[in-house]
Amino acid sequence: MAVFPIRFWLNRIKSRHIFSRYKEVFDLAGHAIVLISNRTNHFVTVNQAACNLFGYSKSEFLKMSPTRLFIQAETTDFDFMNTTGRNIVIPAKRKDGSIITVNIFSSISVRFCICIINDVTEEYRIRRALEMNEERLRDAQRIGKFGWWEFRPETGMYIGSEELARIFTDDPGNSSASMTYKESIALAHPEDRSYVRSTIEAAMEQKADAFVVHYRIITPAGKIKTIEVNSHAKYDENGHLLLRYGTCQDVSENQAIMDELILARHKAEESDKLKSAFLANFSHEIRTPLNAMMGFINIMTSISTSEKEREEMVHLIEANSKRLLRIINDTIDLSRIESNNMEIKYSNVDINNFLSNIQPSLFFDQLIYETKELTIRCVNESNNKRIFQYLDESRLGQIFGNLLNNAIKFTDRGEITYGYKLTESNHADIITYYVKDTGSGISPELIDEIFKPFYQIWNENLPKSQGAGLGLAICKRLVEMMKGRIWVDSAPGSGTTVFFSFSTPVRTA
Repeated sequence: MAVFPIRFWLNRIKSRHIFSRYKEVFDLAGHAIVLISNRTNHFVTVNQAACNLFGYSKSEFLKMSPTRLFIQAETTDFDFMNTTGRNIVIPAKRKDGSIITVNIFSSISVRFCICIINDVTEEYRIRRALEMNEERLRDAQRIGKFGWWEFRPETGMYIGSEELARIFTDDPGNSSASMTYKESIALAHPEDRSYVRSTIEAAMEQKADAFVVHYRIITPAGKIKTIEVNSHAKYDENGHLLLRYGTCQDVSENQAIMDELILARHKAEESDKLKSAFLANFSHEIRTPLNAMMGFINIMTSISTSEKEREEMVHLIEANSKRLLRIINDTIDLSRIESNNMEIKYSNVDINNFLSNIQPSLFFDQLIYETKELTIRCVNESNNKRIFQYLDESRLGQIFGNLLNNAIKFTDRGEITYGYKLTESNHADIITYYVKDTGSGISPELIDEIFKPFYQIWNENLPKSQGAGLGLAICKRLVEMMKGRIWVDSAPGSGTTVFFSFSTPVRTA
């Protein structure tokens, strides 16, 4: 029997003692620790924390392989058994079937793989919740077109979110915005810079806790946007600025809608004023011929008159009835046009024949015409050709009639001519119609106004009984309904020429 030295037994006792201490540490450790055989890929031993974590007993563990615990989609090659010194997070399945998330730190030797396992389910739930909240916040900022920003005096820099970068640069690749105070002011529209700077500086001087500034910016690509900046500030006990922060929203679309609403309101107010003026003038225009007609009828029925006087009165009654009928017809026509109930009946109109058959006396106010020294002449430049255009003949006559009537009102003496000019453009014939007078003319700033409904030019040289202000408005709408345009060449004291043309087919024969 071999006799071992005392040192041998002492070392053996010491080794058992150390092993016992490490085993105690192993068993009592707060982290789950497992030992896996590299050869069999089965658990060799586990501590109590591992049993508590997964719900299996030690004896059950020794009959299992890691594949029963750890879930790794589409692979059976567990990275934690082939990697050392690195944390791997994967899902795991407990004995009761519940799924948890674990963090595994592996250390590999020749024979074993030692793994320290921590349950990070709650940590990752919280982290995922935070990530989802951040994602939702980014989506909310993107959809609402607003971003957050803050300004720290010690750095003199603005920093902001991804959406803020998109607002100011139109670059979706920017993950954050960063700029100095001067750079932010430089991005403001030149017309708004003074306002922005004075608003911010005034708020800082007054130690305002919050303020809002609404202004335009110009992006590096030259795009103009309207933004609304909400600013909040924090100060120390001495009133020194610690931090400014807030939100910035792109409100360009809202501003465009607001501008349209304001414009619509102004138009409605203007229209209301014009209609009020029209009603006042319209009542006068109706009463004037009615009073004249009723007056002459009373004279004819109550006082002895000669045959000649009766003829004159009948003539005046007829002229006033035509004036009244014209006012009523214009009002009805404009109403039908505005409500899209005006029907256009196209046909091939023989233009020369049409102009030859125009009877100016049917269109103008005879009472006004008889007081003036005027000649009305049709100019036909293509007598040897038959020219046709696809138009509504009755509406074309209405346009000429209104323009002739209007020319007579503003021309005291001289000549009124009407007709057309035939030209060629892009191998196609173009007809430009016109009515020209030698009257008082129109100031350039009023040319666009005269085509508005109920608009009338008043001055001390013109009587205030020139009609209801609907003739030119009706002409413009009728021309546009027949795919045409109308324009004016005029100057004060130089007469007026009204041109109009249509894009409908022209044929010559």
